Amino acid sequence: MKKSTRFLGLALTGALALVLPLNAEAACGTPLAFGSYYSFVTGTLNGPALRSNFWLLNNGNPGLAAGIDNGNVNETGIWLVPYPAGQTTLAVLSSWAAQAGYDGCPEGAAPVDQMRMVMTFSDVDLTGSPTFAVACVHRDPTAGIEFDFTRPAAAPLALVPAQRAAITNTVRAGNEATITVAPPNFAAGFYTDGSSGCDLATVIPQFEVYKQQTGRGVPADPTNDTGSAWVLVATCASSGSPACVVTTTCGTTNCDNYLAVVPKFNSGFTTAEAATGSPARVSAKSANVQAGPTLAVTPKSKIIRNEKVGGKQIQQ
Repeated sequence: MKKSTRFLGLALTGALALVLPLNAEAACGTPLAFGSYYSFVTGTLNGPALRSNFWLLNNGNPGLAAGIDNGNVNETGIWLVPYPAGQTTLAVLSSWAAQAGYDGCPEGAAPVDQMRMVMTFSDVDLTGSPTFAVACVHRDPTAGIEFDFTRPAAAPLALVPAQRAAITNTVRAGNEATITVAPPNFAAGFYTDGSSGCDLATVIPQFEVYKQQTGRGVPADPTNDTGSAWVLVATCASSGSPACVVTTTCGTTNCDNYLAVVPKFNSGFTTAEAATGSPARVSAKSANVQAGPTLAVTPKSKIIRNEKVGGKQIQQ
């Protein structure tokens, strides 16, 4: 496990006076609390840009009314709440029985000692740059909060800058460019309690590559949302094998190409928010890759003889 991987600690929940509401229409008949008063989340303004999902490892489904996950319920004020009340600090706190909109129930889905819960966050910082965090914890049936996202010394689950797409090679093929994309290192925003199954390769087994293609010299659309500007062109293994390769589609037109990446989590989730239908949020864009019949030519340095300035010629 990489040194940058964070570890979650177990909270001492016995002293907590935890009272969570139960919803009679919820799929879960028992509370199965998750979070804790000390599972703080930082690096988010908790505004409309925040997107979050949670699910039972290997049992979630981004489609509504399917899988064992947060269903059609989004995070704000539901499982991400101000704590202490009225303050700006945020903590994860809810239970699987708290909302009728949650899909399914962990009970019976897997042996208790093999149950793991995953939670993801995606947002933008004050400069508009994308950020993310993902956490995975095991179930402790003897604890008051069975899925405890508390980190050691109540350190926060901090959203970090999303990993930028890194291009390791480009090869010209006719009018097109074949581009090799390195697997992003998502470890900086990954938090785990160290239990089996809560490893980075299991929680983020793949990543998606999106491409934005513009006319030569036309700046990329600054949006971070997938859709008309950013088009999915590949889904690749986070392990790097096989290599992740995409090809431009410029044809007979000179064009510029930018790439961005999105983590593809276990159970098919991404930085999209299933509950609200918000699209996936891509990373910062890569360097420009040109393709088409003609590549831009960098002018060579040359001497242009002009009037003397201070007795010397000017090199341009």
